[in-house]
Amino acid sequence: MKNIFIALLCFAVITGCKDERSDLGDKHFKNGEYKEAVKAYTEYLRLEPTHVKSLYNRGRAYEELGEYEKALADFNKVVKEDPLNTNAYLSITSDYYYRQQDYENTIFYAEKVLAQNENSVIAHTLKGKAYQKLGKLQEAMAAYNAAISVDKEYADAYLSRGLLRVHLNQISRACADFQMAASLGSDKAKAVSKKYC
Repeated sequence: MKNIFIALLCFAVITGCKDERSDLGDKHFKNGEYKEAVKAYTEYLRLEPTHVKSLYNRGRAYEELGEYEKALADFNKVVKEDPLNTNAYLSITSDYYYRQQDYENTIFYAEKVLAQNENSVIAHTLKGKAYQKLGKLQEAMAAYNAAISVDKEYADAYLSRGLLRVHLNQISRACADFQMAASLGSDKAKAVSKKYC
């Protein structure tokens, strides 16, 4: 009986410490202390190497530090452990491939997100931006329209569609998109509107 009690006590202490380290990482992340967050998550992951939340959050901390390869490695580990984790796929899409100007992979991963959640306004918009960068303007317009049909209050979709319309010389329609994006809080839309409208 005494051995069982000692074993339970040890288990409680170990799991309590593990949770504290993960929570400490979250606290550091929220305070913008990304190096400390990485250290706390790494320490926690030594005990729980497949803990999805800590892997994802460490990847986000690496992103904030500009260590994109390490972030991608963590996001890929998340996807390996949880193949339906749309947050990891979105991070791979936007924070890695789109940032690296790898537009084909941006589209590939955006489509993975959309296969799991066809209402991901962020994935539709990223897909549109990638198509636009590749010169596939009809596909870009369709993606922006899909994003807006999912969420009529997503400013970035209106801003992106407006920029595409400027490229297509549809200035009055572009200005309407910029106005809508600005009304939804996009400061960039306000600046672009001054330039074109």
